[in-house]
Amino acid sequence: MNKDFKTPPKSIKMLTSSESLVDYFSELVGTPFILTGRTRTDGSNIRKLVASILEKHPLPELAKVEQFEIVPPRGKGVPKIVIEFIDTYIVTSGTSYNLQVWNRIPAAESLLIKYESGESLKCTNVRFVFVRIDTIKSIIASVIILTPEYIENRFGKFGKPTIKHQLLISGKVRKEIYARKDKILSFPDSKKLSYYIRHEYIAPKSGMVEEPDIKHLFSIALLKKMVAEELIGFKLDAASTKNRGQALEKKVLELLGYEIKESDLLYGAFPDIRNQLLEVKVQDSPTVDLGKFSPEKEEIVIDESRLTTFDVRYLIALTNRETEIIEGIILAPGEKLGELFSYVSAESYKCQRTIPMAFFDNYYGKSVFNPD
Repeated sequence: MNKDFKTPPKSIKMLTSSESLVDYFSELVGTPFILTGRTRTDGSNIRKLVASILEKHPLPELAKVEQFEIVPPRGKGVPKIVIEFIDTYIVTSGTSYNLQVWNRIPAAESLLIKYESGESLKCTNVRFVFVRIDTIKSIIASVIILTPEYIENRFGKFGKPTIKHQLLISGKVRKEIYARKDKILSFPDSKKLSYYIRHEYIAPKSGMVEEPDIKHLFSIALLKKMVAEELIGFKLDAASTKNRGQALEKKVLELLGYEIKESDLLYGAFPDIRNQLLEVKVQDSPTVDLGKFSPEKEEIVIDESRLTTFDVRYLIALTNRETEIIEGIILAPGEKLGELFSYVSAESYKCQRTIPMAFFDNYYGKSVFNPD
């Protein structure tokens, strides 16, 4: 496959439209394709075939090396045909097709490629190109292009991988935060919370581990003023990352006026300061452990008020490993983290979604995009 296919387009706007791709790939329908019976070989052959079709048409202008950054380490989760942000899949026979997506959560707004211009390509931008093979006639029966949103709306959400995720905050991003006048990167609360949160301080009337009263949640703007600004330059005097996390949690509670109980600090709830829907993290290495819950995928964390991981506020203290001094702060709702940083995992994982074979049968002899 052309090595240029591993490079993203100069701009997301330069991607060939999915409607145009439908026209391109229509010439594949009805052409011979012999299955070898070896999954990887057949998959590779289909990918090369799709790439050969793309090469017959004008391709997007390539980005220069200095114009973009591939965010996931070792490019894990980035689609195989980067120039058009396409992954190809071969569909054969049976009653259903088990779609497997490796090393990314398909419908998550997680960064895959970040441009110097401020643009980005995310998991949701990947186009899934399914090539259906008629195993009796040994021909390509159809080509179907689907988006992650379409797949979830039509067939249900992808299965969530049981894996411990981490948030990757690059050294480059840290430097950008340190260069800011206040050394704080903050974003407003989620739209859901914005209707209820408080912008004026009143002393907490309940403990840190008690369920939050949505009308008594301090806004991120207030948390920035009361907490984040006070933490810059503060030294976390503790031996291990876990203890530093507890030291940070204790300082945040102190700044917010909570009565501090040592038993509460060991409670282990999510988020850490549940009464304020606030998760507190220390970062002194490129990654931040997210634990049981990750805002990469929306999950309800407070049943009564239907608050989710997207609403949870994250305070991440960027700490100097040598001095243990907080040199920068990130303060943002969970829904924003995937737009700014990348979710990574130490091991490979896959998300799965079953698609009935009848769906592919409906479009025999056609090339289509997100069909009705």
